[in-house]
Amino acid sequence: MIDGVKCSCFGLNADLWRNNPHLDFGLSISESTGELLTQRREAKAKELRFVLSPTNGGGFFCSLAGSLHKYKNIDGNNWDSFTFTELCSTLDSLTDNYGIDLETAFINGIEIGVNLELDFCPEIVFKKAICHKGKPFEKLDRKDKHLGIICNHTDYAIKLYDKGYQCKIEGKYILRYEVKLFRQRMLEPYGIATLADLKDMDKTASLIGILLDHLNEIVFFDFSYKCKGLTEAKRLRWMQYSNPRYWESLDFNNYYKARIRLAELTQKYGCIDWAKFVSIRTTKKWFELCETKHKNRRGFPQFFVDFVSRKKARFSTLEYMLENIALCDVQKRKERKAKIEPKKGVCYCITCGRQLTNQKQGSRFCSERIYGKQAKKCRNKDSNKRLTIKRKLFRAMDKDLMLRVTYESNGKEYSDILGANEISVTREWLDKVKRVEILKPEQETLTGNKAKNYLLTISK
Repeated sequence: MIDGVKCSCFGLNADLWRNNPHLDFGLSISESTGELLTQRREAKAKELRFVLSPTNGGGFFCSLAGSLHKYKNIDGNNWDSFTFTELCSTLDSLTDNYGIDLETAFINGIEIGVNLELDFCPEIVFKKAICHKGKPFEKLDRKDKHLGIICNHTDYAIKLYDKGYQCKIEGKYILRYEVKLFRQRMLEPYGIATLADLKDMDKTASLIGILLDHLNEIVFFDFSYKCKGLTEAKRLRWMQYSNPRYWESLDFNNYYKARIRLAELTQKYGCIDWAKFVSIRTTKKWFELCETKHKNRRGFPQFFVDFVSRKKARFSTLEYMLENIALCDVQKRKERKAKIEPKKGVCYCITCGRQLTNQKQGSRFCSERIYGKQAKKCRNKDSNKRLTIKRKLFRAMDKDLMLRVTYESNGKEYSDILGANEISVTREWLDKVKRVEILKPEQETLTGNKAKNYLLTISK
C-alpha cells in the first residue's frame, strides 16, 4: 500500500529527537583535522532516517524519510502485505515513540504500490513493458537485469520489479508494481497533505487511481505471438509496436491512435493483455489491503470491460469508487437519465436537409410513406456510400492489399494506412470514412539471376 515516505515535521522540537534513547545522531568530522564538516545530523531507527538540519536562527529543522513498511516489520522486510490497519498503527507509533505530530508532518514524497503474488516469474511480466507515455523503461539496477525496470519522469517514477528476487525469498513469485511521487502536488487531487491524512481510509484508498491511471498508460507487447498467417506487411506493422523508439517518435494524436490499434490487434490475435492482467490483480489486492470489502460491505465499480473504458479511470475522490449504484437515491438516477436521454427537438434529413416535422423523434431520413417514392433516394444515397466502401474492402481482402483510409473526426480529416483484414467494418466506422484508396504493390523488374530463378520457378 504505502511504503517509502519523505516528510517535513514542522513545529517539532529537535530536543525531542536529540534526547530520545532510540536515536543516535552522528556528525560528519574530518579525519585529518577533526573539524566539523556540517551541522546536519542524522540517525537511523528501523529503516527510518531522522534528520536534523540547521536553520538560520541557530536551531534545527526536523525531517523524516524511509520505509514505513520496513519499519513495521521486525526483520526489516517489505515483501509481505501492509494493510491499512497496520499503516495506521505504524503512524501512531511514530507519534508515541518520537513525538511526531501527524497533523504537521507534511509529505514531500511517497511510494504507492502493491505486492502481487504470481504463479510464475515476474520477469515474464515486466519484460513485456515497452514504454510509459512514450518514454522507454530502463533497468532498475544496471548490474542486475533480472531485478526489474523503471521509467523516470519529472514528478514521478514507475517501477515493475521482482520483489521475491530482491528479498531472496525462495518458492515465492512476487511482482512489485509501484509509483513513486516526487512532488506533493501530485497528492493534492486526493486531499492528502500530511501523515494524518493517510489515516483517513477514504483518502488513502482513493490512491488506487494513481496506480491504475499510470498502469493503463504503459504499453505492453506480447512477444510470444509468432505472427503466424500474417503477410509481410502486417508482420512488420505488428513488430514495430515492440520497438520503444517507434513509440518515442509519435506525437500525442498518433500515439493515442497507435495505443488503440495495438489493443485491438492484441485482442484480435488472441494475445495476452498484460495491462489488464496487472490491473485486475492490482485492484483486487488494493481493496484487500484497505480491508473495506468485508468490514463495510461496500460495492466497487466494474473495471476493465475493454480498452476504451480502461483508458482513463476517474478517482479524484473515493465517493466515486465506493458509491453503491444499486442504492443511489432517486434524484441521482433522474440526473443520470437526463444526461443520457437526447433532448427533444426538430429532426432533419441527413441527406437532403428537409425538416421532418411529422415523423418520429430521432428519424434520420425522409419517410417514403409521407413524401412518396422520391424520399427513398435519401436513404439509398446514404447507404450507397457505405456499400461502395465495403466493396473496396472486400476486393482488398481477397488480394491481401493495404488501404489508405481517410476519415473525418471533429471536423478534421485524418489518413491512415491499414491492412484490409485489420479493419472491423461497422456502421459507426463507415459513417466516419470519407474515402478509401487501394494501395497496389509496386511492380519489380527482375534482372540477372533473379529473373532466371523466377523463370525456373514458374516453369516447374
